[in-house]
Amino acid sequence: MVAVQILVGRLRRLRIAVAVAVLGLVLASCAGPSTPNNPTQGPSPEPGKGSPACNLITPEIAAKVDPGLVPMGQNSQQRPPGSKAYLCTYSNKSAERGMTGLSVALTSPALAGDIDKAKATSDCSPVMGIGDFACLQWTGYFRGEAGGASANVVLTAVRGSEVLEMPYVTGPPMNGGMAPDGDAMARTLSQAVVDAGWGNGTELKVPAAPPVGPPATTNNAVCALLDPGQVKQAFGATTEPQLLPGEASCRYTFATPGTPGPDSMVFSIEVLKAAGTVLGIPGRGGEVIDGIGDRATFFTGTEQAGPKSLRPAGDVPITILSLQVVRGQNLATFTAQVLISPTGPSAAQTKEQLIGLVRGVVF
Repeated sequence: MVAVQILVGRLRRLRIAVAVAVLGLVLASCAGPSTPNNPTQGPSPEPGKGSPACNLITPEIAAKVDPGLVPMGQNSQQRPPGSKAYLCTYSNKSAERGMTGLSVALTSPALAGDIDKAKATSDCSPVMGIGDFACLQWTGYFRGEAGGASANVVLTAVRGSEVLEMPYVTGPPMNGGMAPDGDAMARTLSQAVVDAGWGNGTELKVPAAPPVGPPATTNNAVCALLDPGQVKQAFGATTEPQLLPGEASCRYTFATPGTPGPDSMVFSIEVLKAAGTVLGIPGRGGEVIDGIGDRATFFTGTEQAGPKSLRPAGDVPITILSLQVVRGQNLATFTAQVLISPTGPSAAQTKEQLIGLVRGVVF
């Protein structure tokens, strides 16, 4: 149950953490804040067919993007609370790629402002052959890690009075798997939209993914929420953590990933804007924590160390403690992944260290 909740809630290396980020990014990219100008009418789905978004990108079309993608449960004939769009979500889990997610958000009918906003999507490369307008963004994942790639692509398209957003995201390679191919992801995603009937009769031309850049700097806003010294002190670590920033995330890795104790820690933060109303549902499979943000929910679980987790194999399982915090329209997830030592802080004490560290964070 813990893994399922975290899955629906959040691109990290460890299995549960990878699931968290993949689907969190998917749903956050689809959700928009509630507004009194939301359209009240939309396309009428066929009886029993579920969401108009799933009627557009069917399981058969999703399988052309990635043969392992299967429906994940986001398939309602109604718009979710706080969203202008009908949603549909697919996911896949494999030993080589971890979690992969494809989400569909269809706004129909869309207001003129929604269409103008879609056409003004920043850092978006034009796609020819789809609708009245289409473009692609590559969000990437942690750079500075082995296998970094310009993967994780979002397609935004407009056709008539409809807006379509489709994030397609995957985690870093696991268990000897290949690094994601951002060009291939963009081509299959764009072709899926054509297959769904959004082609405009001209040749499909998909832009190339940007080259992988140098390791990201550490001065992004998420890394600024907690400095390495605060994380080190909170958990009693003795080694200096390495910072690995992402576009909306920051990871702190300590120096002894195979030795039980606080220096076996991987601590990460991810902040998703405008995701709180959709993802921050209190009490679903977790423990409600009072006094943090507008609401906060704690989750815990374990998994074995070894190749799938990109840690040395060992007898001590990885304990995964995660705190989801909603503040206004924003959702932050703070995750500590640690090998609990018999001579060090227990899982319960590590939980209290995590809660204490997060309590004063404002995002």
